[in-house]
Amino acid sequence: MAHVMLEAIRSKVEKETQKHQYGNALFWADKAVSLGGGDPKDIFTFVNILYLRGEYRRAVYFIQTNRLQISFYGAYLIAKCQAARGDWNEAKETLELLPEPSPLAPPPISADGVMTEQELMSSVYLLKGTVYQALDNHQFAAQCFKLALKEDPYCVEAYENLVYNHYYTGKCEGEIISDTIDNSDLTTEEAELIRFLYAGMSKKYHNQQKQIVPNSLTCFNNNVTVLTSQAERLYYNCRFNSSYETCLRALKIDPYHFPTLLVHIGCLYELGKKNDLFILGHKLVELYPKAYISWYAVGIYYSLIKKWESARQCLSKSTSLNKLFAAGWLAYGHAFAAEGENDQALATYFTASRLLKGCHLPLLYIGLQYGSTNNPLLAEKFFKEAISLAPNDPFVLAEMGALYTQTGKWEYALSYLQQVYRIAKQYDQAIKCFKHAQFLACDSSTVYTGLGFVYALQGNAILAVEYCHKALDKERQDPFTIQLLEMSLTALAGSGDKSDEEEIEQEEREEIKCTPTAF
Repeated sequence: MAHVMLEAIRSKVEKETQKHQYGNALFWADKAVSLGGGDPKDIFTFVNILYLRGEYRRAVYFIQTNRLQISFYGAYLIAKCQAARGDWNEAKETLELLPEPSPLAPPPISADGVMTEQELMSSVYLLKGTVYQALDNHQFAAQCFKLALKEDPYCVEAYENLVYNHYYTGKCEGEIISDTIDNSDLTTEEAELIRFLYAGMSKKYHNQQKQIVPNSLTCFNNNVTVLTSQAERLYYNCRFNSSYETCLRALKIDPYHFPTLLVHIGCLYELGKKNDLFILGHKLVELYPKAYISWYAVGIYYSLIKKWESARQCLSKSTSLNKLFAAGWLAYGHAFAAEGENDQALATYFTASRLLKGCHLPLLYIGLQYGSTNNPLLAEKFFKEAISLAPNDPFVLAEMGALYTQTGKWEYALSYLQQVYRIAKQYDQAIKCFKHAQFLACDSSTVYTGLGFVYALQGNAILAVEYCHKALDKERQDPFTIQLLEMSLTALAGSGDKSDEEEIEQEEREEIKCTPTAF
């Protein structure tokens, strides 16, 4: 009889929790603990409801009085409560002293069975990363987020932290996705889904091409996450009207989706829509007064109408609410630079570059500031650092070319300009730039290699081979030129079996792996 009653009470607790009636759920969870004779499963259910109600100290007390802190899951819940209270150092100490996972006091049974050890370990690593991040130990935080993703590829919070907090470059993010999927037991369908969604969330600077939706995933064409990814890619390609229209589609589905709002705010600024930006900022501050995105929207509005002091006040508040908010830091620096406050602008950009290790934009703007103050050597230094993080961002390449133009280094200026054209797939213009550079630099191996590379992208294997040979006559051991020559000879040999379009696609795939750094 007692057993039947216990199961009925447990079922009632689950239903009340699903209805978010936590008061009812807590009352009956307490009775389930008594009926079950202190079964750890019932105690953890009781504690989890306390957590949902925000009663963190009470939750910790019940774990400790029932001696469940000696279990892995119990200690994890204590750390979770401590983190929720903002007691980061206490949470760190608890996590560092976690006992080994064991069957003792396992986590509660979910709808599809008991939580796996990998899922629990992923949650622990995610919490560790959050704690280290709050304590400004970003190196450890990034490692923990990677481990969380390794344990459970579905742990999207871990990947979001890696991407949105700019811990790694776009290339590294792609490697993390591949390593996560390759070292997991995901099915082919699961792997395709996760690769598609995570790739859409990654940085767009190094790859401006439109993401193709696989045939099996066309149901996501109107998904907010996918639409936001498309809008962001359009934004970085300066197609602001198209990006704006895509944002509107996404916001019609979910009007308060922060990642979409971030792109939308940028579009409103670029399109000069003052009224829309004012209304949006006012609405967000009213609805989300403690959200970084709200004060960012207001700050961008003030930037648009050139009220820089007010803009700085709002953007400062935005970055204080989210210390790793890249767009906020950059806009804050721009608000100083707009009034010629170079020292404050540089200080802001340097802070951003220290916090956002994988983002090249702070380095780009540091270079621009040094360039504007007639310090070309430091400008060149930071532009090169930005290129090392985002070698295919046309904005950085264009600024590098402009700097070399100002200093009279025409060969280098033309070489960087051709890269902008190459990334935009304007190959004829890229070849023209190289021809001019060839005239200025005479027999430069770098120019010959560049010409061979562009001809290879065009599918002209004959001219690619010709210019590779000219380059190797000048620099016989250049590894990129040798690899390019081998690829061109292979393409030439197989030209009877493959169409020009297929050759170009193959070259573009290889380009990602071996983009030259010499020009």
